[in-house]
This record gives sequence, C-alpha cells and structure tokens, in this order.
Amino acid sequence: MARMIFSLICAMAFIVPSAHARSITVKDKMGREVSIEIPVKRAVLFETYELVPALGTWDRIVGISRWAYENTLIKEAMPEIRKRIPSVGTGTNVNIEALLKLRPDLVIIWAVRPEVIQAMESRGIKVVAVYPESLGELYEVIRLHGKLFGKERRAEEVIRMMEGVLDLIRSRVKDRAKRKVLWLWSKPTRVSGGAGIQNDLIGIVGGTNPASYIRSRYPEVSLERISMWDPDLILIWGNARYGPEDILRNPQWRRIKAVKEGKVFKAPEWSTWSPRLALVALWMAMKVHPEAFKGMDFRRMADEFYRSCFGIPYKEGSKI
Repeated sequence: MARMIFSLICAMAFIVPSAHARSITVKDKMGREVSIEIPVKRAVLFETYELVPALGTWDRIVGISRWAYENTLIKEAMPEIRKRIPSVGTGTNVNIEALLKLRPDLVIIWAVRPEVIQAMESRGIKVVAVYPESLGELYEVIRLHGKLFGKERRAEEVIRMMEGVLDLIRSRVKDRAKRKVLWLWSKPTRVSGGAGIQNDLIGIVGGTNPASYIRSRYPEVSLERISMWDPDLILIWGNARYGPEDILRNPQWRRIKAVKEGKVFKAPEWSTWSPRLALVALWMAMKVHPEAFKGMDFRRMADEFYRSCFGIPYKEGSKI
C-alpha cells in the first residue's frame, strides 16, 4: 500500500507542471471563437506591440510588424529589435512564408482585412482579431493580452495608471463649460465621428464632438458642414501630412471660430491603441481647457508615466 501511494504521488508530480497551461476560448472582434492554450509562448503582433514593453512580454514575441521598427517607443524600449525580432510584413501585407517559419502559437492583428486573416488560417495559423473602438474596448484588449501571456496583474496595473491620468483630467474639467472640439484625421474633411476612441476622449477632456451623431469612426464631411458646426477648437491627428498652418492660412476656413481664434493644434504622433492614450488625453485637455491645467508640467507627468508603464524615460517630442 505504501508503495502504491508513493507511486501515485510520483505520477502526480509529473502532471503538476501541465496544470499551468490551459485552454481558453476568446471571442474576437470579428465574432470568431478561438481556442488558445495559455500562456502563449510564441506570438506575432501586427498592431498591439506597444503593449509588449508595458506588460513585459518581450520573451514571448517571435515576430512583429515592420512598422514597429519605426516606433520610437519600441526602439527606446528594445534598441536591438531589428536583430532580435524579425518582421513578417504589416497587417495589410503579411509575409505568410516568413510567418510560417516562425511557428507562432498565435497571431494578433487588426480586424480590418478578413481576407488576410482567412489566408493565415488556411495555412494552419491561429489568429485573434482585435480593433478597439472605445476606451472600454481598449481596456479589454489590454486585459486580453494580460490573460494570453499570463500577465493579468500587470495588465490591471497598466489600466490603473491610465485611469489615474484620466481621473485627473476629469476632476479638473468637470465644472468647466463644454467646448466644441473637432478632431481631423488624414485629410481636413475626414473627422472623428461618434464611433471610436477619439470620440470618447473628447468627452473626457471636457469637450463635445459636433460630429458625434455620425455613427462611424472616420466620416468624410464637407467644409460647409464643418463651418456649420463652427468648432471652438480643431485638433489634428499627429500622423496627418498637414498641419495647423495649412488650415489657418486657408481662406476657406477663416470664418470658423477655431481658425479665427488660432485654436488649431496638431497632436503628438502617438498611438491611440496603447497606454499612451492617457497622455494623448492629457495633451488634448490642456488645449481644450488650458486654464484648468495652469502650472502643470506635461513633460514631468509624461516622464513619470513612461517610467512606470514602459520602464523608459520620456523624451521630448517622442513620436509614434
């Protein structure tokens, strides 16, 4: 009997390590149910790579989008990224053969090109599609990465850091009169509508979005429509190939209040799908209600956030 008990204990000892690996089923942005063994050990990220330094998952990433090589946050956090993590193209132009050679357990990609996802799945590659269209959805994407890589606690810490900045903004603007804020994308007539994270941010920073009734993310509208809205401020996407001067000097815009008062600003070239979203919101709030943030040192706050979230110092003028 003693030998039987001893043999049973020994057998159980070999089972215990596998108890740490388990399967979960994820319902992604495309409504697909994907079964994944966690923690994921070999992942390829096409879009959400700014979560890697935030969650500390470098050792789990075997492939990455080539756009990550141009991302200053990633280059600061991982100076040797080109040598250590190979590129497999971009989310819209995937190098399937290079991807197959990496033998990934999982690929995470935007849910904007179903045909690309189908092509990967047809080759036996497991794919999860994400695309956060609200602040709440972004938090769920962060939590998903935490769950996939065994970093749930760190994911919650990152979300708390973001909420700390957003709560500061909310407390400073809560008694302020709302100002009409228009966010412009890749062209001056492509605006932020009622869908998308940017619409959420406009509300958080004490503004109202005159285009919010258009229930899409990037609606294109006429200049006449923008003139009718007559926004108090105009904010331009950081990656747009035009700037405030292009609007301020254009006679077709001169009757709009924001233009007449010189309140047209271009945002930092930062992503809105990463923890840096909190700093984008702070930048916006300081433009929308500068009187509420008088004396606040943006650079110091950004540096504290970078060090706590990404483990690196903030550099003035950091780009995406």
